[in-house]
Amino acid sequence: MNNPVLAGGRSRQALLAYGALLPILGILLSFILYPTLNTIVASLSGGTGFSLEHYHQFLTYRKNMDAFVNTILLGLATVVVCGTIGTALAFFVHSFEFPGWSLIDVLLLSPFLLPGVTITIAFMQLYGESGLVTKTVQTLLGLKQPPFVLEGFWGILFVHAYTQYIFFYINVSAALKRFDNALIEVAQNLGASRLRIFFTVLLPMLIPALIAASVLTFMSGVGSFAAPSLLGGSFRVMSVQILMSKVNNFLALAAVQGIMLSLVSVVFLLLMRWVESRRSYTVATKGAIMSRRVIRHPLVRTLFVAGALTLTLIILLPVLAIVLIAFVKPGTWVVQIYPDQFGIDNFRNFFSRRRVYQPFVNSISMAAWASGLAVVVGSVASYVITKTRLKIRWLMEVLIVLPWALPASTVAVNMITAFNRASVFSLYTVLVGTYWILPLTYFVTMLTLIVRSTSASMLQMHRSLEEASRGLGAGWATTFRRIVVPIVAPGIAAGGVLGFIGAMGEYTSSALMYTLVNMPISVAMVNALYNFDIGLSMTYGALQIALTLTLVALARRLGCGGEFRF
Repeated sequence: MNNPVLAGGRSRQALLAYGALLPILGILLSFILYPTLNTIVASLSGGTGFSLEHYHQFLTYRKNMDAFVNTILLGLATVVVCGTIGTALAFFVHSFEFPGWSLIDVLLLSPFLLPGVTITIAFMQLYGESGLVTKTVQTLLGLKQPPFVLEGFWGILFVHAYTQYIFFYINVSAALKRFDNALIEVAQNLGASRLRIFFTVLLPMLIPALIAASVLTFMSGVGSFAAPSLLGGSFRVMSVQILMSKVNNFLALAAVQGIMLSLVSVVFLLLMRWVESRRSYTVATKGAIMSRRVIRHPLVRTLFVAGALTLTLIILLPVLAIVLIAFVKPGTWVVQIYPDQFGIDNFRNFFSRRRVYQPFVNSISMAAWASGLAVVVGSVASYVITKTRLKIRWLMEVLIVLPWALPASTVAVNMITAFNRASVFSLYTVLVGTYWILPLTYFVTMLTLIVRSTSASMLQMHRSLEEASRGLGAGWATTFRRIVVPIVAPGIAAGGVLGFIGAMGEYTSSALMYTLVNMPISVAMVNALYNFDIGLSMTYGALQIALTLTLVALARRLGCGGEFRF
C-alpha cells in the first residue's frame, strides 16, 4: 500500500523540479524551437498569406540550383577525401609502434582547435597564387605560371581536407582501440592474408565509426562558409547564397535556402543511419584489444619516421605561417618571395588602437557570455536527460539535438527571421542589430557540444551518490548543486572550454549578423585581409592561437577531461 505522506513528498519534489526547470525550458523554446518554426513559417509566407512562391523562386533560379548541387558535391567529396586521409592516419598512428607516434597523435588533433577562417587565411598565404609554398615551387621548377591555384572547388576541398579529416581520425582511432585482436588471430589461423583480413574482418567492424564520421564530415562540409566565401570565386555554395540573400534583404528566400541546406544534411543523416541498421556489428569474443605492430626493419622504420616528420611539418605549417607573418614589418614584404624584415609593429598597432583590438575584446566577451549560458543550461539539461525520469526530458533532448542537425548558416537565418522584430520570446525587444544577437547564436550552436560532453561524465557517476543525498532529505536541486556538479565539473569545464574556443573563431553566423558594436575577431581578420593589411590579419590569428593554447593547457592542468559522443 502506498504511503500518502511519501506520495505527497514526491509530488512536491516533482513540482519543485518542474518549477526550477521552467527557465531552462523557456530558453530552449525561445532560442531553438521558436526560431526554427519561424523560419519555416517565413519560407511559406507570401504577400497574401500561405504561398510557395519563395520555393518556386529558389527552384527556378539557376544560381540557386547550381549552388545547391555544388553544395551536395562538395559535401560528398569532403567525406571521400577526409575519410581516406583520416582513416589512413588512424591506422598509421594506432596500428604501428614507431618513434614519435604519441606526438603525432596529439598534433593530428590540433586543427580542431583552430578556427576555420584562420586556417583558410593561412592557406591563402601558403598556397595562394603568391603564397610562400606556391612561389617556392614555382622558383625551384623555373615555371612562368604558378603550379596550382587555390580557388574554386579544389581550393575549398584542399582546405576541408586539412580541417575536417579529424572527424574520421578520432572515430576510427577510438574504434581501433576497442577492436578485439582475437578476430585477427582467428583469421590468420584460417590462412587469410593481411589484405583479406583488412577488407573482410577489420573494415566491416569499423563501419559504425566510419558512418558517424561521415555524418559529421558531410554536415561540416555542406555548412562550410569560410573557405567557400574566401576561395570559392565563381563556385557558389548554399552558405554563400544565404549571405547574398540576407545582404540584399531577401529574408524569405534566405529562409528557403536555409531549410533546403538543412534538408540535405538531414537526408544524409537518415541515409547513413539506414545503412548502419542493415547489419549487426557486435561480436561475442573476449580477446585482447588490437596491439601495435613494432616496426623493426631499419628501412621501414626510417620511412615511418620520415612520414611522421612530414606530417608534423604539414600540420604545423599553417600555424608557423600565421606567427611568422604576424611579425613581418608593415610595408616591407611586397615583391620578394620571403619576408626579410621582422618586428613587433603589428602587435604595437594592435594594442595601441582601440578600433583594432576591440574585435578581439568583443569575441572574448561574447564567447564568455555564450559558453557561460551554455554551461548552465547544458549541465541542467544533461542531468535531466541522463539522471531523471521527468516526462519533460524527451522535449529537452530534441531541442538540444536540433541545432546539431542544422548548418550554422541555417541557425543564423533562424535567429534573424525570429528576432528582427519584437516578440514575447525576446521580451518584446528587437535583437537583430544589437550586441546580444551573436552571443545568443553562439550559445545555440555550442549547446549540443556542452550537453554531450557533460552527459558523458554524468553517465559515469554512480546513482547511489544521488540516492544517498536524497535519503538524507536533500531535494533534487540541492543534490545537483552540491553532489552532481562537483563530480562532473571536469566534463562540464571541458565542454565549456571547447565551446568558448569555437565561439571565439566563429565566422558563419558572425558574417551574417555582426554590427559595428559587436564585430568579432573572425570578421576583423577578413576585413584586414581585404584591406591588404595581412600583417594585422595574421596578428589577430596569432593572438587567437595563443589564447587557445593557453586555455587548452590550463584545462589539462586542472584535469578538465571530457568526451564528446554523437
